[in-house]
Amino acid sequence: MPVVLTIILMAVGLAAFLPLLQASHVVYTNDNIRQLERQRNVWEARSHELEAEIASLAALDRIEKEARQRLKMQSPEHTLYLNVDVASPESQPIPARFLPHTQESAKEEKSWWQSLLGLLPFP
Repeated sequence: MPVVLTIILMAVGLAAFLPLLQASHVVYTNDNIRQLERQRNVWEARSHELEAEIASLAALDRIEKEARQRLKMQSPEHTLYLNVDVASPESQPIPARFLPHTQESAKEEKSWWQSLLGLLPFP
C-alpha cells in the first residue's frame, strides 16, 4: 500500500509540475519572439534608410552635379539624331536556359524514388 501511495503522490506531483513547465516554456518562447521582432524592426529601419539613400543618390540633379564637378563632364555642343529605316526583327532569339522546360526533359529528370513511386499500384 505505501508503494501505491508513493506512486500516486509522484504522479500528482508530476501532474502539478507540468503546467509550470509549460508556462515557463511559453514565457521563454514569448521572449524569443519579442527579441526577433526587435531585430526585424531594426533591419526594416535600416532597409528604409538604405532605400532613402539610394533615392537621394539616384536624383538626376545630384548625378548631373557629380558629372560636372567630379568627372569634369560637359553638356554636348551638338545633338545628332539617326533615322533607321530597317524594321525591327519580329522575334528576339532567346537563350535556351530562359525557355520553359518541355515534358520530355521533365520525364528524364525523375529521381530514383519518384520512379519507384510510379511502380506502386496507387490510383
